[in-house]
Amino acid sequence: MKKENNTTDFTKIQTPNFDQLNDIFENNLKIYNNFINNMSEPKKGDQNEKKNNKNEDNFTPVDLLNLINPTTTKITNSLFDISSKMTTKPDAYYQNINKWIQEITSLNFYFISRLSNKPADPIAVPNKTDKRFSTPEWSENIFFDFIKQFYLLTSRMMDSIVDSLEHIDPKQKKLIKFYTNQINAAFSPTNFVATNPEVLNQTIKEGAQNLVRGFENFRKDYLKHPNKMFISQTAEEFTVGDNIANTKGSVIFKNNVFELIHYSPETKQQFEKPMLIIPPFINKFYIMDLNEKKSMIKYLLEKNQNTFLISWKNPKADSKDFGFNEYINDGVLKALELVCKETGSDGANTASYCVGGTLTSMVLAHLANQKNNKYKILSSTFFTSLVDFTEPGDLGVFISEEQIEMIEKQMKGKGYFDGKDMAACFNFMRPGDLYWNYVINNYLKGNQPTAFDMLYWNSDSTRIPEVLHSDYLRSMYLNNLLVKKQYNFDGNILDMSKISTPMFHVATTDDHIAPWKSVFMGLSQYKSNIEFTLANSGHIAGIIQGKGAKPGKQYYFENSKIEKDSEKWLENSKRVEGSWWPKWTDWLKQYSGDLKNINEINLNNLKELYKAPGKYVLEK
Repeated sequence: MKKENNTTDFTKIQTPNFDQLNDIFENNLKIYNNFINNMSEPKKGDQNEKKNNKNEDNFTPVDLLNLINPTTTKITNSLFDISSKMTTKPDAYYQNINKWIQEITSLNFYFISRLSNKPADPIAVPNKTDKRFSTPEWSENIFFDFIKQFYLLTSRMMDSIVDSLEHIDPKQKKLIKFYTNQINAAFSPTNFVATNPEVLNQTIKEGAQNLVRGFENFRKDYLKHPNKMFISQTAEEFTVGDNIANTKGSVIFKNNVFELIHYSPETKQQFEKPMLIIPPFINKFYIMDLNEKKSMIKYLLEKNQNTFLISWKNPKADSKDFGFNEYINDGVLKALELVCKETGSDGANTASYCVGGTLTSMVLAHLANQKNNKYKILSSTFFTSLVDFTEPGDLGVFISEEQIEMIEKQMKGKGYFDGKDMAACFNFMRPGDLYWNYVINNYLKGNQPTAFDMLYWNSDSTRIPEVLHSDYLRSMYLNNLLVKKQYNFDGNILDMSKISTPMFHVATTDDHIAPWKSVFMGLSQYKSNIEFTLANSGHIAGIIQGKGAKPGKQYYFENSKIEKDSEKWLENSKRVEGSWWPKWTDWLKQYSGDLKNINEINLNNLKELYKAPGKYVLEK
């Protein structure tokens, strides 16, 4: 019998080379010094860039302090609230700390076992959806394995402490969890050169040239949008009207609020009742026309829908006084009138997205207050649209009286709210995927982001008029006036229970902006005949599924009976593989009238001003 050899071969143990680490730290210091010098003495080639970024010259440290003050105050208050709760019930705190200490002790024994080449099970394992630690070195190298598990145990301990808080306002608890998530995401060892094995190996191999490229990437991002924590998420390989938003059509009307696009037919016949698409006014419309496979507009044309679309103007200071009055009367209602006149129809179907749906609900409630409306909305489709803001999702974290007052103060000097600020908010709802992932790729690895049409659209943000944005935040998010029947428009209260228009609502399972249960909650406000569909995925991917959706990857839940309880509705629902788009267009047929030759329903009263996608969508 062979005698087992228990001696340890230390030459095979993977341990960090601290001489190399010291070289890395010195390189980091040099790059930091270069960063300071470059920021204080800009290159000649940067002068033109700086001229195009006047905000950089005007933005002072005091401005920055004023901007972040409400947020830092909320963080301080949140930490104070945690401390006060712990003093009243310290047991939960000490239980979590003791558990963490025991786990760290176990981690040390695990570390010793691995040093001795003995088998050992890890103490903490990343979630299957966590891709940060997918590089083999995170498990194979003892040093990085220890760092990874120490981080996971600590971040979970922090989450557990927050979860254990009792007798605390749910909104405050959500706020604490949000900031805890930001802290955990920011301090991940993957975000630092010396504690990320993939970046460290690349830095040693390239002599830190990846960090030099990374600094250049950072510099360009900073010059584009100073002090906004902007980071490029996609290569700028798209041209609106060329390889994105390129469905053929004509702009047939424009005013100071919108352009009206009429898309060219792709079939010999179309339904006699037109379709009017109402995108959100906080984004550009072409999320619905990304490319041939994912273009909802092109799909509607293929399904014989005579399709029109509102392209909102990207407002500047001269639009600061525009509010819901302009966006309803000079926007949606004006477009409805033009579409009906252009097709000879007495009404149109509408499809609206996100805040475009909130706007459409207000229009429907306003029409319900009127008598003898000449033009009607025959049916209305809503994609991820809130009317009940009781639980507004992660965006609710940013909504408070103090925060709105600061936003209003910021808008006073410009006359609008910059969409880049909102984009930053959206990014930090998923900090790992939408921010730190790009910090690692762009700034540490020195890579350029890949081309991705959805992220290109996301970065092409718009502004919002001062009056409109203030009213939207206060009346909807802060005070929920639509549901309370306290919103006055044009001399009348908007009452959504008066709306009887047939509706098709779509929400998505992983939506952080318009949570599906909140969308579902809003359905009780209407007395309409409602069809509700729950698609998998998030706020964008769940809606822009494309006509080639793959079973298994994309699916939806359907249940014709609208329950009061969203979970009960889901329990009684049927899961259907593939895209919900065909179901929607089949539903739409019953409100679309007869199929007719295109020359019978397109009267061409309004002549082409210029080709789609128009001029407003190109404004920066």
